[in-house]
Amino acid sequence: MMATSFHTKNENKIIKMLNAKKQGRGVDGIDQTGRPFEVRESVKTPKFRIQKDVHECLVKNKGYYMLKRGKDVLKIDADDVTKLLKKGNWNNDRDYPYKFLHLKDVMAGGGAIEDVQNNQTNLVDYFANYFAIR
Repeated sequence: MMATSFHTKNENKIIKMLNAKKQGRGVDGIDQTGRPFEVRESVKTPKFRIQKDVHECLVKNKGYYMLKRGKDVLKIDADDVTKLLKKGNWNNDRDYPYKFLHLKDVMAGGGAIEDVQNNQTNLVDYFANYFAIR
């Protein structure tokens, strides 16, 4: 009988990269400073599913998300994610309540749209810098 794994290959790679302690349920790991984190990956659509119970735990414990899209990984504090989530009820069509964090909202919250509109950068340059410094 194989042991149950709660993490994907990519989650395991990120947990290992952070030299973090892997968790079984709830948050994915605890980093070297004792902060909890959750790895979320967007593969088919430009959005990340945020689970209510995990999000509340991250906010309460000053945790963060590692958002993976393609080869890029972005670290974002759970408090900042709260500000980017749509207001209203959490979706309940699964066994757990959740909301989606859309990539466009992360971009807008990070200033990408404003910088491009003001001709201060283009999206290619912006994201090259955005993911490099976070």
